[in-house]
Amino acid sequence: MITFKSRNQILKNADSITRKAHSQYPHVSSSRIEYKLAADKVKDFFWGDMLFKMELKTAGERLKIEDDEKNLYRIIAESLKNSAIGNCYEEAKTAELVGLINKVNNIYSGKIFINRKTMLNHEVAFITNKKLADKKLYSFKNKDAVILDPWLGITEFAQTYFARLTTEFKHIFSALDKKKKFNFYIQPDLEYRITPYKLKKMKAEYPELLIEGLKKIKL
Repeated sequence: MITFKSRNQILKNADSITRKAHSQYPHVSSSRIEYKLAADKVKDFFWGDMLFKMELKTAGERLKIEDDEKNLYRIIAESLKNSAIGNCYEEAKTAELVGLINKVNNIYSGKIFINRKTMLNHEVAFITNKKLADKKLYSFKNKDAVILDPWLGITEFAQTYFARLTTEFKHIFSALDKKKKFNFYIQPDLEYRITPYKLKKMKAEYPELLIEGLKKIKL
């Protein structure tokens, strides 16, 4: 049973992963700049030009990594370190990696859907004890999952997180402006899930992703 005290401890431990994923490799979010441009909050064409150059740099950095590496998590980590650009996808994958490196084995990342049909164009990490299959849609109650969203900077139990999306952050996601009733789902991305061997290598190569004193997260 999740008590009030244990609930707070769960969120505290999970939030340390969220914070590590967002801040370990300082970077700029091109999608955040795009949102500001679309909202007419940034009118200087300099920002649009800078955004284009940043995305080219990111693509170039990723091409430097050998094709036969086939380790998405390493590609993302190196991209964040060297190009200093990353969006919700990169941050969610980094949160998943941080969790796995710190022995949170039931952490995943995936895309958010609304009413099974509409993709929110946003990716998060999440911790759950549910058995998952790749590309299937799953709904979660509070006791089922903790959502880690480094891009928005929040860590919450599932239903609380989705409630905040429809209130505090509704203005960011255009899909939420067009609907009144929302049933949220997450589609886990397991296709490129890191193997134990590659995880062991990354744990040795990226000691900065270890979180000292992180306690086991029990749902």
